[in-house]
Amino acid sequence: MDRISEIVADALGQSRRVRKRLDVKIIPILDPRHRTFAGDISRRIASRNIVNEAFLRDIETLILRVGEEAERETSYAWHGHEHDPECGYKVAVRSERAGALQLAQDELVELATLVQAALDAVQACVIANQLFDL
Repeated sequence: MDRISEIVADALGQSRRVRKRLDVKIIPILDPRHRTFAGDISRRIASRNIVNEAFLRDIETLILRVGEEAERETSYAWHGHEHDPECGYKVAVRSERAGALQLAQDELVELATLVQAALDAVQACVIANQLFDL
Protein backbone atom coordinates (compact mmCIF):
# COMPACT_ATOMS: atom_id res chain seq x y z
CA MET A 1 0.00 0.00 0.00
CA ASP A 2 2.90 2.38 0.67
CA ARG A 3 4.06 2.11 -2.95
CA ILE A 4 0.59 3.04 -4.20
CA SER A 5 0.58 6.09 -1.93
CA GLU A 6 3.96 7.14 -3.32
CA ILE A 7 2.76 6.85 -6.92
CA VAL A 8 -0.42 8.81 -6.15
CA ALA A 9 1.65 11.47 -4.35
CA ASP A 10 3.89 11.75 -7.42
CA ALA A 11 0.82 12.09 -9.65
CA LEU A 12 -0.62 14.80 -7.40
CA GLY A 13 2.67 16.70 -7.41
CA GLN A 14 2.90 16.51 -11.20
CA SER A 15 -0.73 17.60 -11.49
CA ARG A 16 0.09 20.79 -9.57
CA ARG A 17 2.85 21.60 -12.07
CA VAL A 18 0.54 20.86 -14.98
CA ARG A 19 -2.26 22.99 -13.55
CA LYS A 20 0.03 25.95 -13.04
CA ARG A 21 1.38 25.68 -16.59
CA LEU A 22 -2.14 25.28 -18.00
CA ASP A 23 -3.55 28.26 -16.14
CA VAL A 24 -0.63 30.65 -16.61
CA LYS A 25 0.86 29.78 -19.98
CA ILE A 26 -1.19 27.33 -22.02
CA ILE A 27 -4.90 28.10 -21.78
CA PRO A 28 -4.35 31.73 -22.88
CA ILE A 29 -2.52 30.63 -26.04
CA LEU A 30 -4.63 27.60 -26.94
CA ASP A 31 -6.93 27.63 -29.91
CA PRO A 32 -10.24 29.01 -28.51
CA ARG A 33 -12.07 25.73 -29.23
CA HIS A 34 -9.70 23.88 -26.85
CA ARG A 35 -9.65 26.38 -23.96
CA THR A 36 -12.84 25.13 -22.28
CA PHE A 37 -11.60 21.54 -22.33
CA ALA A 38 -8.21 22.52 -20.87
CA GLY A 39 -9.95 24.68 -18.26
CA ASP A 40 -12.09 21.72 -17.23
CA ILE A 41 -8.97 19.61 -16.76
CA SER A 42 -7.42 22.38 -14.64
CA ARG A 43 -10.52 22.48 -12.42
CA ARG A 44 -10.46 18.69 -12.02
CA ILE A 45 -6.82 18.88 -11.00
CA ALA A 46 -7.72 21.58 -8.46
CA SER A 47 -10.37 19.27 -6.98
CA ARG A 48 -7.70 16.51 -6.84
CA ASN A 49 -9.98 14.22 -8.86
CA ILE A 50 -7.27 12.76 -11.08
CA VAL A 51 -6.78 9.07 -10.36
CA ASN A 52 -9.51 7.61 -12.54
CA GLU A 53 -9.89 6.32 -16.09
CA ALA A 54 -12.03 9.27 -17.25
CA PHE A 55 -9.36 11.79 -16.25
CA LEU A 56 -6.66 9.68 -17.91
CA ARG A 57 -8.64 9.60 -21.18
CA ASP A 58 -9.12 13.37 -21.05
CA ILE A 59 -5.42 14.01 -20.38
CA GLU A 60 -4.54 11.77 -23.33
CA THR A 61 -6.95 13.76 -25.52
CA LEU A 62 -5.41 17.04 -24.38
CA ILE A 63 -1.93 15.66 -25.12
CA LEU A 64 -3.01 15.03 -28.70
CA ARG A 65 -4.66 18.43 -29.10
CA VAL A 66 -1.69 20.33 -27.68
CA GLY A 67 0.66 18.28 -29.86
CA GLU A 68 -1.33 19.05 -32.99
CA GLU A 69 -1.26 22.77 -32.24
CA ALA A 70 2.49 22.69 -31.59
CA GLU A 71 3.13 20.74 -34.77
CA ARG A 72 1.26 23.32 -36.88
CA GLU A 73 3.82 25.92 -35.81
CA THR A 74 6.88 23.73 -36.19
CA SER A 75 9.03 23.60 -39.29
CA TYR A 76 12.12 21.53 -39.92
CA ALA A 77 15.51 22.74 -41.10
CA TRP A 78 18.32 20.62 -42.47
CA HIS A 79 21.47 20.66 -40.37
CA GLY A 80 24.33 19.29 -42.43
CA HIS A 81 27.61 18.13 -41.01
CA GLU A 82 30.46 20.56 -41.41
CA HIS A 83 32.62 18.31 -43.61
CA ASP A 84 29.85 16.49 -45.47
CA PRO A 85 26.82 18.66 -46.25
CA GLU A 86 24.92 15.68 -47.69
CA CYS A 87 25.07 13.96 -44.33
CA GLY A 88 23.04 15.47 -41.50
CA TYR A 89 19.68 15.57 -39.84
CA LYS A 90 16.53 17.62 -39.54
CA VAL A 91 16.13 20.04 -36.64
CA ALA A 92 12.76 21.16 -35.34
CA VAL A 93 12.31 24.92 -35.49
CA ARG A 94 9.42 25.94 -33.25
CA SER A 95 7.69 29.24 -32.77
CA GLU A 96 7.65 30.54 -29.20
CA ARG A 97 4.04 29.37 -28.89
CA ALA A 98 4.89 25.92 -30.25
CA GLY A 99 7.79 25.65 -27.80
CA ALA A 100 5.49 26.45 -24.87
CA LEU A 101 2.94 23.92 -26.11
CA GLN A 102 5.66 21.29 -26.49
CA LEU A 103 6.81 21.80 -22.88
CA ALA A 104 3.21 21.51 -21.70
CA GLN A 105 2.76 18.35 -23.73
CA ASP A 106 5.82 16.81 -22.07
CA GLU A 107 4.41 17.62 -18.62
CA LEU A 108 1.00 16.23 -19.60
CA VAL A 109 2.62 12.99 -20.77
CA GLU A 110 4.40 12.70 -17.42
CA LEU A 111 1.08 13.24 -15.60
CA ALA A 112 -0.69 10.65 -17.76
CA THR A 113 2.10 8.16 -17.07
CA LEU A 114 1.81 8.68 -13.31
CA VAL A 115 -1.99 8.44 -13.30
CA GLN A 116 -1.79 5.25 -15.34
CA ALA A 117 0.83 3.85 -12.95
CA ALA A 118 -1.39 4.65 -9.96
CA LEU A 119 -4.41 2.97 -11.57
CA ASP A 120 -2.31 -0.08 -12.46
CA ALA A 121 -0.87 -0.28 -8.94
CA VAL A 122 -4.34 -0.22 -7.40
CA GLN A 123 -5.52 -2.92 -9.81
CA ALA A 124 -2.45 -5.02 -8.97
CA CYS A 125 -3.27 -4.70 -5.28
CA VAL A 126 -6.86 -5.83 -5.90
CA ILE A 127 -5.68 -8.83 -7.93
CA ALA A 128 -3.05 -9.77 -5.32
CA ASN A 129 -5.63 -9.59 -2.53
CA GLN A 130 -7.96 -11.85 -4.52
CA LEU A 131 -5.17 -14.38 -4.88
CA PHE A 132 -4.58 -14.36 -1.12
CA ASP A 133 -8.26 -15.09 -0.59
CA LEU A 134 -8.08 -18.32 -2.60
